Amino acid sequence: MVEKWQKKFEVFATDKENFKENPAKNFMVFDLLNKSYDMLMDWSEPDVIIHCAAITNVDYCEENPEQAMAVNADSVRKFFQSDVNARLIFISSDAVFPDGLHLASEKDGTAPVNVYGKTKEAGEKYIWNSGKNHIAIRTTIVGKNINQSYHGFVEWIVQSVSSDKEITLFDDALFTPITIWHLADELVWIINNDLKGVIHIAGIEPVSKYDFGRKICAELGLDTALIHRGSIDDVDFQAKRSKDQSMDTKYYQRHFQRDLPTTNETVDMIVQHFKEFTYA
Repeated sequence: MVEKWQKKFEVFATDKENFKENPAKNFMVFDLLNKSYDMLMDWSEPDVIIHCAAITNVDYCEENPEQAMAVNADSVRKFFQSDVNARLIFISSDAVFPDGLHLASEKDGTAPVNVYGKTKEAGEKYIWNSGKNHIAIRTTIVGKNINQSYHGFVEWIVQSVSSDKEITLFDDALFTPITIWHLADELVWIINNDLKGVIHIAGIEPVSKYDFGRKICAELGLDTALIHRGSIDDVDFQAKRSKDQSMDTKYYQRHFQRDLPTTNETVDMIVQHFKEFTYA
């Protein structure tokens, strides 16, 4: 988002450490575990805060619940304490819902099955209780990290198959992914419009992790025979996962006349960005 937005906005970026590929013109190293965010707010003087920092390793959150809650949820409260005027856009998750819901909507009740989901639910409550035009966006982001020391879901798939490694993807785990490039465009629209509360912004079609990975690799000309079909039930995770994390985005699309991507459009956008890279 920093790279995409710097020609449009004056962007102030932060992370717990710097990295050589960092595109930010304005950057401050900052740890969200700090007691006060005054230094960060005094430096940036933001009109809008895009709060997309989180501990996203679900098993790590399960093993370190206090740290996960401090970073993923209590940070929202600290932002409010440090700057009462900036509008905060909190990136939440599909993990706030219980297992068994298909295409969960904003009207469905939350009941997270793991600590990570509980931290995002807690962050959302700070948004609700603020009484202002802050917003929480439930989403499932896929993309490519500029910081090459981090690899996300798509990078792991592409790098593994490019290296002729066999991988297993779950065919019983459904989600509605949206690329960071699509989401960034929606965030620009939200910044310029008066929305508040909780909104779902994701892909419009549920797809299994298995089918999604195969589509990406097929479009990149990689060997899809290296991708094996598996079940989430066959893995003993530290934290429980929901099989169906699909979300319904009809409210956002219909109420605000916004078009969100199909699975094929999501795959096409990923392929467009990953064709620039080769993996050894």
